[in-house]
Amino acid sequence: RKQCNPQGLDAKTRLRLTLQGLTIQGALAEPQIRMTVRQALAAGTTSQEIAEAIGLAGLFGGMPSMNKAMELANAVIDEGEED
Repeated sequence: RKQCNPQGLDAKTRLRLTLQGLTIQGALAEPQIRMTVRQALAAGTTSQEIAEAIGLAGLFGGMPSMNKAMELANAVIDEGEED
């Protein structure tokens, strides 16, 4: 894949960082969380890596934001397993 900065972060890392920022934003970012989880899975991120990224963001955004993001992520992961 083509990157903006070939010496920069890989796609999986960028998407995990994006997911953390969206988790901290909480309910304002529900559609973006779903989209980012889909993109992260497509880039090869595991469900465990997604869970860890969301869990760490909970330290900054609080438990309600973390729980909501985890709920959204699990829904997207479950959708992918049904296919």
